[in-house]
Amino acid sequence: MKKVNFGKMAVFAITAAVCSCLLLNSAESAEPLDIASIYKAPISTPEGTGMADLIVKEAFSRIGLKIQIVPAASATALEKVDKGSYDGDIFRVDGANKKFPNIVQVPETYYDYEFVAFTKTVNAPMTGYDGLKPYRVAVPKGWIETDNNVRDDNTKSVVRIASVFDMFNTLNKGEADLVIYNRLMGYEMIKEMGASDIHALEPMLVSRPMFLYLNKKHQDLVPKLAAVFKDMKKDGSIQKIIAETVGKYKK
Repeated sequence: MKKVNFGKMAVFAITAAVCSCLLLNSAESAEPLDIASIYKAPISTPEGTGMADLIVKEAFSRIGLKIQIVPAASATALEKVDKGSYDGDIFRVDGANKKFPNIVQVPETYYDYEFVAFTKTVNAPMTGYDGLKPYRVAVPKGWIETDNNVRDDNTKSVVRIASVFDMFNTLNKGEADLVIYNRLMGYEMIKEMGASDIHALEPMLVSRPMFLYLNKKHQDLVPKLAAVFKDMKKDGSIQKIIAETVGKYKK
């Protein structure tokens, strides 16, 4: 009868236990991924409590990863994702990575983003981007949607401004007729400024599905996160977060 070497078995068991502990500690101590956000409340906040923040945090948690939301400048955020300074961008329109070879899109949208025109003086209904021709327009600097669709040739004039406050203040100063911005963040900015005479024009200019983007070093996460977003839609998680964070802004 073959003898069992209990000494070797004990060494093997101890080694396996140590390796398991090391792997567990490594996973627990892994640095969270830095996800850039160019957005303001209620979409995103520096504390990571905005609508998009909570959806993306939940998605990453379902694949065993943590993230932190990093407020970023709209003009340079994607460049920094492309260079690997940030691990990803919380959401952008479809095709936002066309000029950035090191950025990959998670091909499952998780929110439809409304672009609207805000004004103090205009009362005419909006007719899409083609209807901007009579107006002086201010838009956020570095937004792909407005870079592509709000131009010198389809407006009276256009100015691109990095500061959201300064952009909305062009309406107060009479320097612009319209500001193009997200509906929900625009409502929040009007509230912060106490500018009750600024209002959104209807209908909205356009609604775009938005996507999470990652630096290509995290390409292996793309199918996992796409599947998670699908699951979160099916189980109602995304709808619940939207209702809890931005439901009060519904018309």
